[in-house]
Formats: sequence, structure tokens, C-alpha cells
Amino acid sequence: MSTSKKSGLWTKPYILLSVTNFFAWLSYNMITPVLTGYMGTLGASVSICGITGGLFAFTSLFSRPVSGVLADTKNRKHLMAGFTILMTVSLLIYSVIPSVPVILLFRGLHGVAFGISSTASLVLVSESAPEERMGEAISYYGLMSVASMAIGPSLGIWLSAQAGYQACMLVGTLMLAIASVASVLFPYIRPTQRILEKDSPNADPGKGFCLPPIAEKSLIGLSGINASFTMMNGVVSTFLVVFAAERGIGNVQMHFTVNAIVLLVTRIALAKKLNEWSLGQNLYPAFICGVATLLMIGNAWSFGILVLAGCTKAIAQGMSQPALQTEALRSVPPEKRGLASSTMYIGGDLGQAVGPILGGVVAEQAGYGTMYLLSAIPIAAAWVYFVLRERKLKGVC
Repeated sequence: MSTSKKSGLWTKPYILLSVTNFFAWLSYNMITPVLTGYMGTLGASVSICGITGGLFAFTSLFSRPVSGVLADTKNRKHLMAGFTILMTVSLLIYSVIPSVPVILLFRGLHGVAFGISSTASLVLVSESAPEERMGEAISYYGLMSVASMAIGPSLGIWLSAQAGYQACMLVGTLMLAIASVASVLFPYIRPTQRILEKDSPNADPGKGFCLPPIAEKSLIGLSGINASFTMMNGVVSTFLVVFAAERGIGNVQMHFTVNAIVLLVTRIALAKKLNEWSLGQNLYPAFICGVATLLMIGNAWSFGILVLAGCTKAIAQGMSQPALQTEALRSVPPEKRGLASSTMYIGGDLGQAVGPILGGVVAEQAGYGTMYLLSAIPIAAAWVYFVLRERKLKGVC
């Protein structure tokens, strides 16, 4: 694997992975809140803006089944570095060409590249950290995306207001270029035990050609829970700026800043607890906070409510995602961690993609407030599913 695992967590490989993750997410968080506004200036309708907001996650979703297979059979460092570079090139193209079709095309390609790169990266994190500290490693790794949220949306909104949308997107491209350099510098020796089944000496030649699995069946339910939380994140990040403007609420960027700060504190405070707590101990508070967030935003008419919603949303995110990822990677053997990683990301991408698309349709028909209220339903449904799952695992009728 990348290097021999030591008791220490902050090794050179782990730091480079974290740097790559930070700048990739900084670029994403700068661009996403302003992209719908930019599309509006180019004449796109509200529905098209919603599609644009969800397109990245939608195409990333379709790349996940392939990314899991690739991460379990190919050089993970090459996957991470090559597709991070492709992300950079894609963003550069739709930054300099002010055309709705071009933006849609290369935003979609950007999502495909992100799907493959991030799947390989998460598995590399599990390889670069001591096994007994995997939960902590995943949580701190996720802190890089959280830290980017603390400055990304505000920086993107400020840059677009001061220098224009295209200037903001070009700065986002520069952030991805830095991530590309860090990914190229990552030291990695490919494990020899990860080989294709058809090349294995134990493979049955009589079986013939068969397609590899596209998801880990045992993790589909947990992946669906992940989808409910990312759907919340998708509708908030895509529409909150225009929702606040419609209701006359100013300084909306503070929602994103407060959300990121609380999320940062939550992950730092709970990182080591991920090695000790059960999945339920993390998810039940997350469900409560997720539902509360969407109900508050849907009924919000003041700046204070949006700030409070940023706090509860942070707790929901900070307690759910790292716990679900850790549970997934721990529940499968090392040679299937690529598939486990992609399965969890499939749920995450599905929610992030479907949320803005359905949200745009609902908002166009019933308004943004109703859209946010209805967005609480998937989290409530995931909550019910998890309760039933826990009862089944405990043998309670």
C-alpha cells in the first residue's frame, strides 16, 4: 500500500491526501453557490438552474459503480491524480466559455471525474491510516471539506460580486490545480494482492465472463440514509441564496460560514469518538437535527433563523457522514473497500443530484418555503428505516 502503517496518523501520504481533498472541495464550494446565478445571467430558467445544481452530483453518481471496480483493480494513485487533473481542465473550459450547453456538458464531466477521484482517495485514506484509528482518520480527512466550506461559499459570493462570475470560476480552477499537484506528489506503491478475479489463480475458468458488482448489497440501506442527508445539503446549497433574496433576508453567506465553523468543531470534538461509538449513537442526533434544519429554513423570515439552521445542519452532517463511511469501510474486507466506498458515495451523489432537481420543480410550482418543508420527508423516512434496521439486528420483533 502507500506506506507502512505506523501508529501516527499524520504521515506524508495522509497529509497529501488531506491537501488534495481540501483544495478540491474549496473549488467546489466556491463555485456551487454562484453557478445558478451565473446561469441566470446567461438566460437559463429556474428549472435549468436546478438541473445545473444537481448535474455535478448526478454524473458523479453514474461514475460511482465504475469507480468502485477501478479502485479495487487499478492503481488508486493514478485514478486520484488523473481524474483530479481532468476536473481542473473541465472547470477551466466552462469558466472561459459563457454558454449554457457548454457549462452543462463540462459540469457533467467535472462530476464524473470527481466521482472516480474521490472514491480512490477515500480508499487511500483507509490504507494510509492505522486500522484502529480509521474512524478518526476519515473524520479528519472530511474536515478538509468542512474547512473549505468555512471560506468557499463566502469567497465565491464575494469574488463574483467584486470581479464577476467568470473570475470566481477561474480562481476555483486554480484551487483544483493545487489539488492536482498534491495528488501527483502522493507516494504510492500498488498492493500486489489486489488483482482482477479473472486473473486470480483461484478463478474458475468455467465461469466465463461476468460483470463485476456495481454496489455492495449489504450497504445499500446505509447508502440510502446517506442520500437523505446529502439531499438536504443539495437543496440548501443550491437555493438558499435566491430563497433569502426572495424573503428579503440579508447576509445569507453567514449561514454557510456558521455551518462550516460548527461542522468543523463537531468533527474535531467527535473524531476520536468514531472509534468508540455505535452507528446509532451518531445517527439519532443527526436525524433530529436534519429534520429541524429543513423545517426552520422553510419557515424562516429572519437572518437569525438561517444562522440557527446552519448550526443544526452542521451537527446533522458532522455526525452522519463520517460514521456511515467508517461503518461501510470496516464492514468489508480490504480488497472490497473500493466497492464499499463507491456504494456509500452512490447514495451521497443520488441525494445531492435529486435534491436540487426535484427542489427546482417544487419551488417553481409551490415556492421555496414549501420545497424546504417537503425536503424533510426523506430524512424522516431514513430515520424510520434505521429504527427498523436496528430492531432487526437486535432480534426485536
